[in-house]
Amino acid sequence: MSKKILYSCDTGVDDALALAYLAAQEECEVVGVTCSYGMSYVGDVFRNTKEVLRLCGKPEIPIVMGSETPLSGEHIDFSGGSKFHGMSGIGGVLPPSTPEDWGDAKPEDATDFIIEMIETYGKELYWVTSGPMTDIARVLRKDPSVAEKVGAVYIMGGALATPGNVGNVMEVVMEANVRLDVKACYEVLTSKLPVVLVGLDVTRKTLFTYEDHERWHTIGTESALFLYESLKHYLGAYKQFHPYLNGCGLHDPLAAVAAIHPEILTTIPMHLTCFTEGPLRGRTTEDVWRCNDPEYSMKAAMFVDVKAFQNEFFGKVEAMLRNH
Repeated sequence: MSKKILYSCDTGVDDALALAYLAAQEECEVVGVTCSYGMSYVGDVFRNTKEVLRLCGKPEIPIVMGSETPLSGEHIDFSGGSKFHGMSGIGGVLPPSTPEDWGDAKPEDATDFIIEMIETYGKELYWVTSGPMTDIARVLRKDPSVAEKVGAVYIMGGALATPGNVGNVMEVVMEANVRLDVKACYEVLTSKLPVVLVGLDVTRKTLFTYEDHERWHTIGTESALFLYESLKHYLGAYKQFHPYLNGCGLHDPLAAVAAIHPEILTTIPMHLTCFTEGPLRGRTTEDVWRCNDPEYSMKAAMFVDVKAFQNEFFGKVEAMLRNH
């Protein structure tokens, strides 16, 4: 079976790195990318995605605009930029987007596009998501049957046995993508989707270091320098808020690599859920009400082969960067 990859993102810096990896991919076909609000306004995210794919030599990959707001309909103010991802969501290297950047793209077109991709490719389709789970929830609301049809859904989100990353790292339970739409996370994790949850338990262990950063500067091509500049803000934020890591987390790239090379993860079957209220709001955890149910549709990643990930990610991406 030849895998088809559908990627749903909110391009930010590490989403851009995942896009670079997917653009370099030769083992399977990327059939489309959908973009929602998350690291910035949906228009910025759409433009960021389009620019990264252009720089990486894959402008032909279809890009479809997704959700503009969480399920609640509340508009998030991104005018001050992101603490980790900078202005316009990609380290401030691009100005705010304009309607000319979006063309005919319209918010929420992604729902029908995703359903169409699942209907077209079925079990061959591996859906990778690295932003808020709003678009996944909208798809399930419109057509719950897709849960039985798609091959797998690799979701970068959540934290099970490790602290979250919203606020003081030793005091919080919530992961950033979950925070953007807690209700959507709950609906997704309590569905029948074949989810592999790629959370902070494993993504904190896959790092982009300062040495990697300088190496990309040395590569010197347009694509390498674009990513090098966007990573300055991201690395700076990690140095300020998470200095113990000695680099920045490759959260979104890990989900993309794992969808193509699932052997790099150690997963356990688990019925998942997410608290939607109270002091544990946003915590992703086992659904204890179902812990004796032997029929599992979901898995949680608890360990990663870091060396195998590094070889795959840096090997593929740097070969592509040298040519673009």
